[in-house]
Amino acid sequence: MLASFKSTTTAALPAWQPTSAASRQRSSTQPDSTQLLLAVLLALGVGVRLFHFFDNRSFFIDEIYLNVNTITMGFWELATKPFEYEQKAPIGYLWATRLCVLLLGKKEMALRLFPLLCGLGTLALFTSVARHYLRPWGAVVAVGVLALSPPIIYHSVEAKQYSTELFMATLALWLYIRYHNRLSVGALLTWGVLGAVTLWFSFSAIFVLASIAIAVSARWVLTTRWRKFLLYLIPFSLWLVSFAVQYYFIISKYPQSGWLIDFFDKVYDGFMPLPPASLADLKWYGQRPYNLLMHPLGMLLTLDGDLAAWQSSPWRYLFKLGWLPAGLLLGGMVVLFLRHRTLFFCLLLPLLFTLVASGVRVYPFYGRFMLFLAPALLLFLGAGVDGLRTLLARQRVLFGAVLVLLALPLLINTGRQLADRDLFMNHEDNRGPLLYINQHYQPGDAVYVFWNMTHAYQYYKEAYPLRYTAIEGRNLKNESTSPADFLRRMQPEFASFRGKKRVWFVFDYLNRNAIGEYVGQPAWYHTQYFYATTEVQNQLNQLGRKVDEYHSKPYNRYPHTAVLYELNQ
Repeated sequence: MLASFKSTTTAALPAWQPTSAASRQRSSTQPDSTQLLLAVLLALGVGVRLFHFFDNRSFFIDEIYLNVNTITMGFWELATKPFEYEQKAPIGYLWATRLCVLLLGKKEMALRLFPLLCGLGTLALFTSVARHYLRPWGAVVAVGVLALSPPIIYHSVEAKQYSTELFMATLALWLYIRYHNRLSVGALLTWGVLGAVTLWFSFSAIFVLASIAIAVSARWVLTTRWRKFLLYLIPFSLWLVSFAVQYYFIISKYPQSGWLIDFFDKVYDGFMPLPPASLADLKWYGQRPYNLLMHPLGMLLTLDGDLAAWQSSPWRYLFKLGWLPAGLLLGGMVVLFLRHRTLFFCLLLPLLFTLVASGVRVYPFYGRFMLFLAPALLLFLGAGVDGLRTLLARQRVLFGAVLVLLALPLLINTGRQLADRDLFMNHEDNRGPLLYINQHYQPGDAVYVFWNMTHAYQYYKEAYPLRYTAIEGRNLKNESTSPADFLRRMQPEFASFRGKKRVWFVFDYLNRNAIGEYVGQPAWYHTQYFYATTEVQNQLNQLGRKVDEYHSKPYNRYPHTAVLYELNQ
C-alpha cells in the first residue's frame, strides 16, 4: 500500500500536462483552437468585470455596513477598534481599501477597485494553474467557468473581501506549483513568507494552506522521507506562526455574535447538522454541496425575471442542467485521485475542513463564504472534462454537445445580467432616493431617514457629500411593546418637523431587522398587518399632503423610497 502511495505521489507530472516539454513542443508546432478560445474567454471575463465596475451600481446593504467603517477609520483604528454594524474583514483587505480611499476618495468605485484587481488577478493566476494541471479542453472549461460565473463576477466588483479571499486561495495553489518540488532553504522560506502574507488578506486561506501542509506532509511521512518532511516544516511553521499572531492580536478580539450564528442557522440553514437527527438533516448533506454549482460556480440556470415561470415547472431541474457539471466534477475527483494524489487532497481537504467548521458552527457553509473553494472545484471539473474527452476521443460531436450544455447556463445567466442590470446579484438602490433628495432639496426642507436606512445615509453623506443634514430615526421597536407604543415613542421625532414647509421621508420597505437583531423579534413588529413605514406615512398624511415620490427600480425587489410631503400651515 505504501509503495502504491509512493508511486502516485512522487511520480513526475503526467506527460499530458501543458508544462511538460512534449506538450510545449506540440503546442508550438500544431495549431490549437483551444488556445484561441481560452484567450477569448479571458477577454470576456475581463470585459464583463469592467462593465459592471464602470456601471457603478449603488452599494448593497452589506457593502454599506462594512464601508461606513472603512471611510471613517484610520489604519490603526481598523486594526484595533470594533466596527459599527457588527462587521469583520481581514486586516490586509481593510488596509488596501483604506489606501484606495485616501488616493481616490470615498465613492463606490474607489472601494471596489481592490476587489476588482483581485478578480482580474484571479483570472491570470488560475489560468496558469489550470494549464499546469489540465489538458487543453479541461483548462478551457475551468477558466471559462471562472471568467463567466455570475457570482464570481459579482464578487469581483463588490466592495467586500470575498474577491480577495478567492484570489488568495488561487495564489496559494499557484505557490504550491512553484515551490512544492523545490528543496532549497531559500525557496522554502520564500514559500513560507508568501503563504504567511495571504493569511492577512483572507480568513479562509487557513483552510487552503492547512490542506496543502497536511497533504504534502503525509506524502513524505507515509513514504518515510524524513529529511524532506523536516525541510517542508519551514514554510508550514511560518504559516502557523502567522495565523497564530493574527488570531491572537486581531481575530480573537472580534466580539462573538450569537445573533449571527442564529441568523445563518435559521435564515440560510448554513450549518451542517452534526450529527444528523432527521431526514431533513440528511438532505442537507446532499443539497448544500450541490448548491456549490450555483454559488460560487454559477453553472445552474437562474430562473428569475422573465424566466421565473419555469420555476414551477416539473422539468426545472433538467432546465438548470446541474446534473451535467455535478457528474463531471465527481468524475474529475476520481481522475485526479488516480493521477495526482497529493494535489487531490490539497483540493479536497479545504471542502472537508469547511464542512467540519460548519458543523461546529464557526463558519457558515453558504454562498459567498464558499467563494474560496472555486479554484479547487474548477480543477475537479476540468479534470472531469479531460476524462470525458478521453472517453469520447472518437465522438467529437457528442463531446462538443456536452461543452455546449455546460456553457449554456453561464452564457444565459451572464448575458441576461448584462442586458438587464436589475438582474445582477444584490441589485439594491440605496443611493437613488438619497441623491434624488439632494437634487430636489430646497433650503428649509426637513429630511427624515427611517431607522432602516440610516446606514445608507451615513455612508452617502460622507461619500458624495449630501447637501442636507437629515434627522436620523431611532430604532424604537425593541423598547416598544406594541404598534401603538411604537408610534407614541416616535412623536418627538415628528415634533422636529414643526415649522417646516416640506419634509422628505426616506425608508426601505422590506428591511425590518437591524443588523445584530434576532430575526423576527419582537414578534408584534413583524406581524402581517403592521408595517412601520406605512404607519409613519399615515402619520405624515395627517400633517400634510404627498407631492413627490421616488421609488428604486425595480420596485418589487428592493423598494427604497423617498416621499416628499408638503405640510399644513
